[in-house]
Amino acid sequence: MDLNEKVTEIVADIFELDETEVADELTPDMVDIWDSLSQLRLVTAIEQDFDIKLSMDEIESIDSVGRLKRLVAEHVKLS
Repeated sequence: MDLNEKVTEIVADIFELDETEVADELTPDMVDIWDSLSQLRLVTAIEQDFDIKLSMDEIESIDSVGRLKRLVAEHVKLS
């Protein structure tokens, strides 16, 4: 499973979506349960699964699934 597929799987799980509903363009405004608590759950799951640590600025910059995938890719590349 590649990075994009894994992020998609995690997003779908946290936000109770079908993986086919998860696109790079998906934003918090488009998901009813994407609130601060579920954002925290998402970040925690991402950090654990990829063994990375996102900064507060990075966490606050997550405004779409595409942005999240780019952040994860940057961290995975650095490790």
